[in-house]
Amino acid sequence: MISFLNPVFLWALAALSIPLILHFIQSSRTERLPFSTVRFLKIASKRSSRRIKMENFLLMLLRFLLLALLALAFAMPIVRTKKFGNLLSGTARDVAIVIDGSYSMNYEVTQQVVWNQAVELATTIIEGLGDNDKFCVYLAGDQVTAVYEQMTDKKEEAVARLKALSRPPCSSRLAPAVMAALDAFERDSRRGERELHVISDFQALPWESFRAGAAELDGAASGSARSGAQAMMWDPAEVSDNTTCFVTLLGAPEPENTAVTDIELKPPLITAGMPCQITARVLRSGQEAETAVSLVVDDAEVVRRSVTPGEGGTDQIQFVLPALNGGVHAAKIETAQDSLKDDDVFYFLIRVREHLPVLCVGDQGGTVFLKTALDANGGSGAAINAGLITPEELSDEKLRGCSCVFLCNSVDLSGQQIKLVEKFVAAGGLLVVMPGDRSAVEDYALWSILPAEPTAVVELPVARRKRLLTWDKPQHPVLWEIAEKGINPSLVVKRQLRFEEIGENSETIISIGAGEPFLVAREHGRGAVLLCAVAADRTWSDFPLSPYFLPLMHQLCQYAASIGAGHPYLWADASISLAEHLPEAGRDSEIVSPEGKPVVIRTSVAESGEVLTYAEGVWTPGHYTLRNPGDTAAQNALAVNMPRRESELTALKAQDIPEILGIAALHVAVGRDDLLKKIEDFRIGRSLGETLLWLALLVAVAEVFYSNSLLRKNRRLTDKLKVAPSGRVKEKQV
Repeated sequence: MISFLNPVFLWALAALSIPLILHFIQSSRTERLPFSTVRFLKIASKRSSRRIKMENFLLMLLRFLLLALLALAFAMPIVRTKKFGNLLSGTARDVAIVIDGSYSMNYEVTQQVVWNQAVELATTIIEGLGDNDKFCVYLAGDQVTAVYEQMTDKKEEAVARLKALSRPPCSSRLAPAVMAALDAFERDSRRGERELHVISDFQALPWESFRAGAAELDGAASGSARSGAQAMMWDPAEVSDNTTCFVTLLGAPEPENTAVTDIELKPPLITAGMPCQITARVLRSGQEAETAVSLVVDDAEVVRRSVTPGEGGTDQIQFVLPALNGGVHAAKIETAQDSLKDDDVFYFLIRVREHLPVLCVGDQGGTVFLKTALDANGGSGAAINAGLITPEELSDEKLRGCSCVFLCNSVDLSGQQIKLVEKFVAAGGLLVVMPGDRSAVEDYALWSILPAEPTAVVELPVARRKRLLTWDKPQHPVLWEIAEKGINPSLVVKRQLRFEEIGENSETIISIGAGEPFLVAREHGRGAVLLCAVAADRTWSDFPLSPYFLPLMHQLCQYAASIGAGHPYLWADASISLAEHLPEAGRDSEIVSPEGKPVVIRTSVAESGEVLTYAEGVWTPGHYTLRNPGDTAAQNALAVNMPRRESELTALKAQDIPEILGIAALHVAVGRDDLLKKIEDFRIGRSLGETLLWLALLVAVAEVFYSNSLLRKNRRLTDKLKVAPSGRVKEKQV
């Protein structure tokens, strides 16, 4: 549809009559000559008159066109591309605004944070709406946050709420928020124009949600949005015909960032007086640049290094950490400050063990060799503190603080005790089960976490008692030191457990004889369970007297301490399981965030009746401290970092957005001014005034050249005729 901003200039079209009047009143001038005959003159005059009339008609058309273009140009015609039904000036408009809430929105460009620019742009869009227009606002994060879930016309209230809004500390997925906005359109009863505004930066990561499967998006939308995996898949066909989408990209088109993405401690178990090595992986987005990286432990800088990761690549940097005292040390790796400050620091914990707490469950006779081996100095760098209790004394209090539990001829526990041990393993403990004469085969069937279920206790004949051991998994942490020494062990076995087959997700670490399992392992939760085929005393074999019994028991304790130490860091999340990541915390514990605020601790009951504890809203990067009832001082408990996928600022190209969204009615703007211009062109229309003026100029040039050519071509009749001395008139030969 075409409208005019200055329709008064359409009266200038009346000037089109001027060339028409001139054309009709124009007459050819006749010259009188005293010739004896005019027959030839009449013939030439008639032929020339027809040609002049045709040429003047074309010239008149050019002048018509020139005047019409000038009149239309000053009338400022406006062209709208929307359907006719949506072009009426009084049509109500529904506007949905989706703001990207990812970490990268904290990127700083020319001392302005992109998030602040996004909020300011959203308020500008709302302030520019008419009295009959309505709007809703959503934030796109890990979950959709509705600032205004329903369509509203409260512009002043919305502007105040947006200006007070802080960026959610999370990652971003745009697709669920966009689908929630489309649902808001459908819930509104009006059927006027609809505008969907998506405000983001130039990071490509949030746009991957439009290409992802439903499994990655479930649960991300608000309660009003679609439910179910299939419904959460992005489908551009669901965008109605009367919906126009505006995508605005703010910030730097080629963002640059350097961040530590991961760290690795070697060895994983650090004991007092033992140095360790820290390997940090550094990611670079943008052009290659050198940056300084420093290691800080307990607020003291230990070492500073330089690294130059390539453009869009990663590099590794290693630090050698001096020996530390026992305890949990707060550590961090800092990179030079850049435009994205949220990932300039990578937080982690270094847990240093003074001793390795171990609990032996059994009677004095059945554990004497094991207890003697554990109390000996195994050269591990940390003393093993082994306690001994009877099966009847086993309780949650006894298990608390232990990293490894040996059940020696003590699998016949009560159901409550079995649950306690299984919970201990799931929280990161190691359980080593060694059989005995007191335990029957049926007792093993009560356990659900064993790597294999024994089927019988086999008495071996004298001729078959000497057996060779085979290291099936020499790279397993339990066998590191023993396998490296190249020992070819042999045992004299009188009695052993027989396993028909090992369980699912289990593996045989050591075999005896012709491939029969001797030591079988299985992971459970954060911990592990090992089941041995012989007892810990001499009644079944000479294993306790062998030269590899002591190093194997010490290596088991080392392995237990390493798996129970937990990961040195966590990613920011809405909630974390304390049973998994901080088992020493309970419902009465106090966890304090890096900002000094208490973290909300909630509990839930599982189907098994077990009470699960969670820490809610663990979003802020930094070190969290824990204080249990009765503690005099808080201890370092958790190290939390923003997800390092957000550090990868792979640039998004504006021309890729139409392909990602698959929407026909789409306008992509780069920056605030570009968006406002596109909105103006869409709502008011695109002016053709400038285009018409350029066309008028071209027509004027054509008219000048054409009229001059006519003047040169149309010579006077006397120039064309020649009179002979006899009085005969003839045309000149040119």
